[in-house]
Amino acid sequence: MPVSNLRDIRKRIRATQKTKQITRTMQMVAASRLKKAGEKFKQAKPYSMKMESILSHLLSSEGEIKHPFLDPREIQSVGLVVITSDRGLCGAYNANIIAAAEDFLRQDRSVPVKLILIGKKGFDYFKKRECPILLYVPDVAGKPDFRKISEITSAVIQFYLAGEVDEIHLLYTQFISALSIKPVCAQFLGLPKKGTGEPVQTIFEPDLNVVLERFLPEYVASRMYIALVEAATAENSARMVAMKAATDNAGEMIDRLTLSRNKARQAAITKEILEIVTAGEALKG
Repeated sequence: MPVSNLRDIRKRIRATQKTKQITRTMQMVAASRLKKAGEKFKQAKPYSMKMESILSHLLSSEGEIKHPFLDPREIQSVGLVVITSDRGLCGAYNANIIAAAEDFLRQDRSVPVKLILIGKKGFDYFKKRECPILLYVPDVAGKPDFRKISEITSAVIQFYLAGEVDEIHLLYTQFISALSIKPVCAQFLGLPKKGTGEPVQTIFEPDLNVVLERFLPEYVASRMYIALVEAATAENSARMVAMKAATDNAGEMIDRLTLSRNKARQAAITKEILEIVTAGEALKG
């Protein structure tokens, strides 16, 4: 093998080793962030479940319920909140969410769908499409802050109350385990007026509708918060898995290139020995 090819192999080995160091570092950073995000998700999950339980109890109570979030509407437009990441290098995380959003848009419905995009990757994709974008929020995905999330939730609620959309769905990535995540779509606004439990007789002070007036905005904000926290956990999980796969692939490539380099060196040494032996035989002759 020519010396130039041997040099090329050595350059490729050095470049791959540097890439492996980078992906290994990113894997460790993602693992650290996954641990922090996972702890935040574990802390927020019981609160969210309790809020669901309270809402079900309130809606199962006897009495007339009046609230804009619960009043039935004629559906003339649908809103879809899509949560993607702001950065890449997280495997199929964003591709799966975008594919789920495209499936939602392709569903046979006679009303338009308007998008609320949280995360740069979703905006970069949908800004080139024909679907109208009501709101774009960068620099939140992966860094859930309750104050900023409350502002986002307030904006989404205003779209609903103003009649921009008559139903809102929330599309995010569910975290199942460090190796298992999946996109899920849940109805966010346009809530059912009755709970799933048996009717219960409860005494409210001052009034059931006053309690709902204070409770429902907090409930909606908690749902947005838990969705963003869970999406952040899933994003870090996907990034950790992707960087581990990249690190393993780089290691395998280094092994193959090292084998090729050794073969090239052996071939070059064998060629030099043959040339020396041939020259020696020629001198003897």
